[in-house]
Amino acid sequence: MKQRSLLSFVCCGLMLTAAPPLDAQVLAFNAHKNRMLPPEQTTNQVKLLDVLLQLKKYYNADILFEESQMSGITVTDFVFDKNLSAEKNMEALLKSTNLTLKKVRKNAYMILPKRIETSAIGGRTSADLQVLAGSRSVVADVKINGTVTDANGEGLPGVNVLVKGTINGTNTDVNGKYELDVPSAESVLVFTSIGFQKQEVTVGQRSVVDVKMAVETQTLDEVVVTALGIKKEKKALGYAISEVKGEDLTQARSTNIANSLVGKVAGLNISSTATGPSGSSRIVIRGNGSISGNNQPLIIVDGIPINNDNLGSVAIGANREGSWTGSDRGDGISSLNPDEIESISVLKGATAAALYGSRASNGAILVTTKGGKADKGIGVEVNSNFLAEDLLFKSYKDYQYEYGLGSNGVKPTTVAETATRNSWGGRLDGSNSMNYDGVERPYVAAKDNLRKFYNVGTTFTNSVALTGATEKVTYRLSMNDLNNKGVLPNNTLRRNNFALNTNGNLGKRISFVANAKYIIEKNHNRPRVNDSPGNANFAMYVLPTSLDVDVLKNAQFDANGNEKVWSDNQYTQNPYFATEQFQQDDNKKRVIASFEPKYTITDWLYLKGRIGFDNFNYRYKSIEPYGTGYVLRGSYTSSLREFTETNKELLVGINRKIGEKFAFNGLFGGNMMKQVTNLNEVTANNSFNIPFFYDVSNIDPAARTVTEAYIEKRINSVYGSAEFSYNGFLFVTATARNDWFSTLAKGKNSIFYPSFGVSFVASEALKMPSAINYLKFRGSWAQAGGDTDPYNLSLYYSLSGAHLGSALAQINGTRVPNGGLQPLTSTVSELGLEAKLFNNLLNVDFAVYDRKTTDDIVSATISETSGYTSALFNVGAIRNRGIELLLGATIVNGKKFTWDASFNMGYNASEVLSLYGDLQTLRVDQSRPGSAFIHQDVGKPYSQIKGYDFKRDANGNIVYNSQGLAMAGDIKTFGSGVSPYTLGLNNTFNYKGISLSVLVDGKFGGYIYSGTNALAYRFGLQKETLVGREGGVTGEGVTESGERNTAKAPAQAYYSNWYSAIATPFVYKSDFIKLRQIIIQYTIPSRYLGKLPFKGASFSLVGRNLAVLMKKVPVIDPEATYNNGNAQGVEFAGTPPTRSYGVNLNLKF
Repeated sequence: MKQRSLLSFVCCGLMLTAAPPLDAQVLAFNAHKNRMLPPEQTTNQVKLLDVLLQLKKYYNADILFEESQMSGITVTDFVFDKNLSAEKNMEALLKSTNLTLKKVRKNAYMILPKRIETSAIGGRTSADLQVLAGSRSVVADVKINGTVTDANGEGLPGVNVLVKGTINGTNTDVNGKYELDVPSAESVLVFTSIGFQKQEVTVGQRSVVDVKMAVETQTLDEVVVTALGIKKEKKALGYAISEVKGEDLTQARSTNIANSLVGKVAGLNISSTATGPSGSSRIVIRGNGSISGNNQPLIIVDGIPINNDNLGSVAIGANREGSWTGSDRGDGISSLNPDEIESISVLKGATAAALYGSRASNGAILVTTKGGKADKGIGVEVNSNFLAEDLLFKSYKDYQYEYGLGSNGVKPTTVAETATRNSWGGRLDGSNSMNYDGVERPYVAAKDNLRKFYNVGTTFTNSVALTGATEKVTYRLSMNDLNNKGVLPNNTLRRNNFALNTNGNLGKRISFVANAKYIIEKNHNRPRVNDSPGNANFAMYVLPTSLDVDVLKNAQFDANGNEKVWSDNQYTQNPYFATEQFQQDDNKKRVIASFEPKYTITDWLYLKGRIGFDNFNYRYKSIEPYGTGYVLRGSYTSSLREFTETNKELLVGINRKIGEKFAFNGLFGGNMMKQVTNLNEVTANNSFNIPFFYDVSNIDPAARTVTEAYIEKRINSVYGSAEFSYNGFLFVTATARNDWFSTLAKGKNSIFYPSFGVSFVASEALKMPSAINYLKFRGSWAQAGGDTDPYNLSLYYSLSGAHLGSALAQINGTRVPNGGLQPLTSTVSELGLEAKLFNNLLNVDFAVYDRKTTDDIVSATISETSGYTSALFNVGAIRNRGIELLLGATIVNGKKFTWDASFNMGYNASEVLSLYGDLQTLRVDQSRPGSAFIHQDVGKPYSQIKGYDFKRDANGNIVYNSQGLAMAGDIKTFGSGVSPYTLGLNNTFNYKGISLSVLVDGKFGGYIYSGTNALAYRFGLQKETLVGREGGVTGEGVTESGERNTAKAPAQAYYSNWYSAIATPFVYKSDFIKLRQIIIQYTIPSRYLGKLPFKGASFSLVGRNLAVLMKKVPVIDPEATYNNGNAQGVEFAGTPPTRSYGVNLNLKF
């Protein structure tokens, strides 16, 4: 309903330039193609219509007239004076005719017969666009009025109301109301409006004629944003593209807009890290195309590529050489303001993104922001959103609460015995038990620890936008403030976005677009993930079942002010100490700006330039406090990273009709891209001299390490595109691009990649059955390339320490460089169809694709005896094949009630085809416990989870040792950490002014190794560990000699044995179905707005991630992951799953 109202307002604003109000009238834009009269040229005997069209073009004016009245009229000796206004010249032109000129609004005119009364027009203002034509001078017999509404009862502005057979008519006002004089009761009123079915109504013996308009089943051609920001008719595209409107991102919103796309686009797989509201997201379109390189699409904002790198994350690494703990410090797309976004176009695969070259080999996401509007005065839009967030308790920490803190079935009786993370104690009986602070308390279940420790998170988002126009420039200025308090105590995010978008015309031929965005983002104490140090979530996952978290809150420090270690492991912090004493702050200031001038050479040829700029300054500081159990003197890290990317582009565009049926659209251009990164970092471990004084001046110089880096990368490109169309139903497109990379050696740094696409709209070329309203077939083929990171071709050195006063140089890095690297190649083919059936009540979009990457640049593990840990090779190959299906249906289309549904499904089958030489498997990461790994295996899907299985005999029986403990066996392959199936189902119900939208989504076919569940078994928290608590556990299986196992092991030893030795119990299917989003919205009908100070108003109740309807992994969120890299399928002690609910208010003035 809201969309229809907005459409109606837009249509009303375009009425003077696009559609005259009377069926008999035409504004002849293309009917005649006479050349413009040169200044001060005198006409002899010429047609009036020809001169009017030339004047319209010269002044860029809107001139409305009834073409039949121009027939046969000629003018003689009219002198065109370029120094006069359009109005004066036209008055002079019409002086000798029986026609008169009426100015409707600025630069918009009507030509009427002199017998038509002008009073009927002059009584209305041009600003409200109520009247575009006059009435006949005859005296009317009937005066009528009425209201025109849509199916939901909302008034429709700008509807044309015409007395059939005459030019007597009017338009509805902003509330859908109209008044009109008609000759008689037999008069027939014709109601027309863009997007709605034409209606004819006989007046009869009525003075009030109300009409309800039905939506037009034959819709206008859909226009979408494609590569380089060029808008094209969707029917012309030979590849799949999906578009999400900005309003779909702003109601049940996420702090990272990428997460708002979940479940809405077929073939789009989005995984958010378990790192809270400021974390990053992994975006993959149609599968992973590189074995160890980048697999995420290029993000483009208003034509400018932006950096979407993760500025900090956790990755243990194939050889445990990485960081075991840390924080996800966000990505680039997360900082965008959803209130600024007009639409997001998802370009799937290399074909759609061919003109962007190597950087879009994984597809592209085009973000188009809102621009200004030429409304009367300054338009104001205010949006206010509040979301509360709490833990999704039913999906988190579903533990046993029968046994409490302790070991070997005994509750603690001394302070020393309380120093444990184990819940292997005695049965909880309510008797007194010792606590680690030396106080005895009842030995009972502490079930409220989660509610006591975690906050109800809140997010307040307020934005205001001003839109307006001068004579030559439209503009939109917007400001946004986001204030988030996370569920984890002391975690906050503050983000301010400022944006200015302008469009201007500097004369008839020169126009420009200029956009600028300034973003300030401040994060405090982002959640740590994966390992235990400083990770409050880890502590809460393993907190013994009888230990009240309030005890920890009130006993953080010992007598010296140092951390009071509460367990047997100094690396597991008291959660309050971790959130209140550890300090982590990062501030990012970002500018995204572009300027795009355009020179229109002729009506079919133009020249366009573009310069784009993406710059951010990122400051990060992390302090592990003095007195921390595992680092007594604390540690310090401070870094400053500055990144700048500049794109300079020049292109020539052609849009040319060739005869009556053929057309050619082409563009040819070049691009120069330059990236520069400067990094300065200071780290110091166990280094503060003066206790609790956290300043760089207090660091022990001997412990200080200073790192400086300068990284530069360039890509120079030329490209072209040519599209030929025939009669509006056959479109053939070819593109070509060549990139030259600075990161590869001369002679091997160039790659050429073409693409071809065909679109055939069968419904416009052939006679179709009545059930088929639209049918299109499409196909495409494309190639794209890719390079490597800077400085991977040669050895380079760094200075390290000094000897006898001289600096020492050493080889920097642990990877063998490869000077012979060449670009990888990705080849993509696609076939698809689009159909609209049963009067457009059912829409279908289906695609099949094949994507193969060869010469992939792979980082392969090598023997550490070489002095290195890995080497780069051009050897990898991987293939992705899949299908995508999008169904849209109008299930109920009543006068007061409508029900629309949308279903999308994607399936991607990936296969690693080859690695280096005879190498059949490549380890890329591993779990913190060390029993599970992520591999790329030849012949298997991407990101295989492998791990140690139970030792088994020839019959598959588990083998136990003499103590009754299961033995570890060989490494087993469990499955892919990437789900091949993604589904989304959205239902929208409308009743009058109320709409209800429900989104459900899911993923299927993948696996996950859960380190959190491994912890739960190790420390006796899982419900399954209740078995054998009293009498021990006898495992089903055999002994090493092959006999049936009869040994009984203590439960603690039996289950704890699995943690780091065996992965099998902790690998689960990651299938899930989630109630992702519910929106209940009320839009105030336009008929009530006249009494309010608003042009539009809506109010919504929203909820997001409300419930997990189905999952197969206990305790954790099945989507959980600790980083957004290529090692998917492993989680460990991340931020618990949350749900959010709140309100959204939108006002337009």
